[in-house]
Amino acid sequence: MRRTKLEAETTRETILAVAERLFLESGVTEVSLEQIAVAAGFTRGAVHWHFQNKQGLLLALLDRMGLPLEQLAGQLEIDDTLDPMDELVRDMTGRLCELEMDPKRKRLSTYLVNFAAVEAPERQRNFDRKFRSSVTIIFRLAEKRGRLAPHWRPEIAALAFCGMVMGLINQWLNGETEFDMRNDVTAAVRAFSSSLRAQPDDPKRPGA
Repeated sequence: MRRTKLEAETTRETILAVAERLFLESGVTEVSLEQIAVAAGFTRGAVHWHFQNKQGLLLALLDRMGLPLEQLAGQLEIDDTLDPMDELVRDMTGRLCELEMDPKRKRLSTYLVNFAAVEAPERQRNFDRKFRSSVTIIFRLAEKRGRLAPHWRPEIAALAFCGMVMGLINQWLNGETEFDMRNDVTAAVRAFSSSLRAQPDDPKRPGA
């Protein structure tokens, strides 16, 4: 049973990785499920079994976009030598720069976000909640390690951080040209994160 489950998970991840590669190379509308199945080395039935249809595959790719942040939160929970605030900023600014430097990934990200907003708004809301949940975990760890300013609660810090970042990303993906990711949005992330950081002369957090 364990092997069967592992094989199913491996098949699913392989199909997703191949689909993402083909979508990046050719565009979503130009790639069929049959092409994905052939390139992945599986039958079209296997693709249908895991994702039902192309919409299911696209929504799975949307969910996948939040995995790096979930993984970071998990790593920070295990390794208490890391500064959660520093790691969040490093992860976020790095991915924003990569997004701007890769036009094909920007195109795919734009398609996925707009597709979910129209075709599966509840799935988009779930993605937003999971994204915010990962950031909340990171800020709770920052609070526990004395890195978060005492006047900020982790939940409110995460709400503000995600609202700023996701709002700017969505504007940029949808054609905003008055700012860029690599310089402007990364600067905003660093500046806002700095305003959340505890300072040596801050009063003690209640209960600390």
